[in-house]
Amino acid sequence: MEIIFKGALSHEMYEYLDLLRAGKRDTESYISTFRSLDDYMVKSKIQEKSLGEDLVGEWLNTLTVAETTRNYIISRIRKFSQYLTAIDIPACEPDLYRASSSYISYTFTDEEFGAIIAVADNFQASYTKTETAYIFPILLRVLYGCGLRVGEAVALQWQDVDLDTGVITIKKAKNNRQRRVPISNSLRDLLSRYRCRRFSECSDTEFLFGNSSRDGTPYLVGSFWYWFGKVIRKANISNERKEPFERCICPHTLRHYFAFKSFQKAVAEGRTLEETAPYLSTYLGHESFYGTEK
Repeated sequence: MEIIFKGALSHEMYEYLDLLRAGKRDTESYISTFRSLDDYMVKSKIQEKSLGEDLVGEWLNTLTVAETTRNYIISRIRKFSQYLTAIDIPACEPDLYRASSSYISYTFTDEEFGAIIAVADNFQASYTKTETAYIFPILLRVLYGCGLRVGEAVALQWQDVDLDTGVITIKKAKNNRQRRVPISNSLRDLLSRYRCRRFSECSDTEFLFGNSSRDGTPYLVGSFWYWFGKVIRKANISNERKEPFERCICPHTLRHYFAFKSFQKAVAEGRTLEETAPYLSTYLGHESFYGTEK
């Protein structure tokens, strides 16, 4: 379907979409946002080539969307505004809405995480033929050490892991937001030893966490969830909600813990949360800062 913009910033919208495509970035969400903004500018008979605060505010007020969706839209406009500013077109960067969400994320204490690691390192799976006892402690550390989603981690193949440079490429990411993630020296050494121990010979297309009962397939996400629950109970960590809208402990909590520790480290090194959030948002594969703030 042909994309048609008619407003004062139509040329810049086309150019920005071309830049996104050149970087192999998803453009569908931007096209939707640009169409809405372009329609508003045309209907309002705005001919000035700029993106002022009043214009953006009035346009946003016409949108009947949830607060979360509004923040995703604002995040795209902020990036487009940065592009406009770079080519000397006046543009504002609207602030994100503070969504009135009742959602409360759970994060581990250092003591709880230490207990989880201790149990995992002495893991005894119920079935003698399962590879879980080998996979679980390593997968656990990859999830925490890189802040990955479980689905992203189990989809990793050895061709995605550069042990020489210490960089992992996440290809099977949420919303197809492929990204590269640096790993610590300790995790790189651990993965190197893990590969030598479990794989005497393996191709680059082999999964890091393969399913031995079904060749050519990754370790099941459901299996990790199952054993994670057992480890939590063995570590004597309560999984009862302390608040009405608090999320129960699950593998995704490792990602929350990674984000919390990253912010904590940044503050200790003298960086503000505002300075850290953009980098951490990209690292985690969030579409906007709002996802990181939650």
